[in-house]
Amino acid sequence: MSNISLAVRHYMSNRLATLRENQDITEVVTIFTERNLFGGVVVDNLGNLIGILSVTDCIDAALRAGYHSGWRGTVGERMSRDIRTVDAQDNILDVAKMFMDDHYRRYPVIDDNRVVGVITRLDVLKALRKIRESGVAV
Repeated sequence: MSNISLAVRHYMSNRLATLRENQDITEVVTIFTERNLFGGVVVDNLGNLIGILSVTDCIDAALRAGYHSGWRGTVGERMSRDIRTVDAQDNILDVAKMFMDDHYRRYPVIDDNRVVGVITRLDVLKALRKIRESGVAV
């Protein structure tokens, strides 16, 4: 039998932006587009997770600007505060089931109460492929 790990930490990405609630939305758009990111975590001054901002949130800000001269708003005004996270030690198969049961496209990964990465649907699919190729029954 293979020695493959099922822990989320082995499949997550650490490519994410760490944002602040008072950051201007236009600054975040620059970060997302220059780094090819689909979202970021919003943390308070102690580093605690308080929200998530997605590219979709930024598109919404742009569309709502309409005919105004420029986009307005802060991360705090646009972010989602309804956050579902996974632990770095969680089983990747459980996370796969979570994706099947809800609408989220990614989860922040937490280790010792700090955000250490993000796991996406594609990351889970890659993990399932790797697990299958190792001979472990899923």
